[in-house]
Amino acid sequence: MKKRKTFITAVCIVLVVLMLLSIIVMAVAPLAYASSSSEIQDEIDDLNSQKYAIQGRMNDIQAQIDSLDYQKANTLEKKLILDQKNELARQEIQVIDEQIAIIDNQIATIQKDLAEARQEETLQRERWLERVRAMEESSDIGYIQVLFEATSYSDLLTRLDLVNEILVYDEELEQEYIAARERVESLEAEAEAKFAENEVRRQEQQECRDRLQADIDAACMLMATMDTNIAENEEIMAQEAETLAQTQALIVKKNKELQEAKAAEEAERQRKLAEQQAAMQQAAGAGPVQGTAATGTWMMWPTYTHVINSYYGMRTDPVSGVIYRLHAGVDINSAWGTQIWSAAAGTVILAGWNGGYGNCVMVNHGNGYTTLYGHMSSIAVSNGQSVAMGQVLGYVGSTGNSTGPHLHFEVRSSSTGGTINPLGFSYLT
Repeated sequence: MKKRKTFITAVCIVLVVLMLLSIIVMAVAPLAYASSSSEIQDEIDDLNSQKYAIQGRMNDIQAQIDSLDYQKANTLEKKLILDQKNELARQEIQVIDEQIAIIDNQIATIQKDLAEARQEETLQRERWLERVRAMEESSDIGYIQVLFEATSYSDLLTRLDLVNEILVYDEELEQEYIAARERVESLEAEAEAKFAENEVRRQEQQECRDRLQADIDAACMLMATMDTNIAENEEIMAQEAETLAQTQALIVKKNKELQEAKAAEEAERQRKLAEQQAAMQQAAGAGPVQGTAATGTWMMWPTYTHVINSYYGMRTDPVSGVIYRLHAGVDINSAWGTQIWSAAAGTVILAGWNGGYGNCVMVNHGNGYTTLYGHMSSIAVSNGQSVAMGQVLGYVGSTGNSTGPHLHFEVRSSSTGGTINPLGFSYLT
């Protein structure tokens, strides 16, 4: 009996020691791997910070590009108006050219008439001067003497008619000369006025050309400058986008490494626990206990396409314009009416309108995770319905706070009480 009590006491001591060892191992085992997963998580956090900074810079650059595009559109509109004005001015200049041509023809006609008038003036002047000289040479014989020399009454009448004709002739010569001179002066004045009028029109024409050309040159230069600025910003945007893609690829890679590290930690913890439980049960005389297998990939991609318009993280809200607002999921670029599949089996806990998400479905997968599918055009399931992986939940649309057809996909975790980056998971498709 004494030996039996001693044996039982020894067994109890061994069991207590084994239990203490198991507790110590369970406490220490995760710490052995914590540094690895912690380091990866630190790297992921740092990469996420870099990603948010890049997205912020890209938002600023895009705002500058949008502003330049708007200014360019306004400048282009102004340029089109200037082109229309230029066309009207060209037509006006053409009319002025025609007017100038008409006036030039008038000037040519006037100059021809002026030449003839000057010739006529010279002729009349010579005739008039010749008559004056003749009168001066015969100045000693007056008209009265001519009349008194008449030999009869009929001779007197004849002499009177002759004198009268001479006076009339002299008057006509003088008037013809005066008229010729006045016509020359009138034509000279008219020609001078026409020349002056043409000069004014040509001056106005040139000023109009210069003014319009200056406006068009300025608009073209402004657009060229804007094109250069837009091209420079787009080049910077492309570089930032490439950096963002590389950073996002690193984040995905690190998340995969993190999941693998956590899975390895959990597998190691389960192995150690199984070993300790087996040792305890063997010490108590029982058979071995099987360990629990680590879980693997359990979700599938929720739609046909894999193109992402907007990633998980802080961004400028495209609808409200709020800067650096958390985008709690990913926006998957999809055509209107594309099928949306359940990422995993579960129970529908929401099927209906959900504020900014529009037509929305939420599925609880029973493992601490819930997935959300937003902006649907229509819904194909109902509340409380059990769904299988890959079952159609609805169709892509643009309901709620959306700027175009796409699927907003979220993953929520009960352990964190918030959302998780969906790209941190591995998917079946």
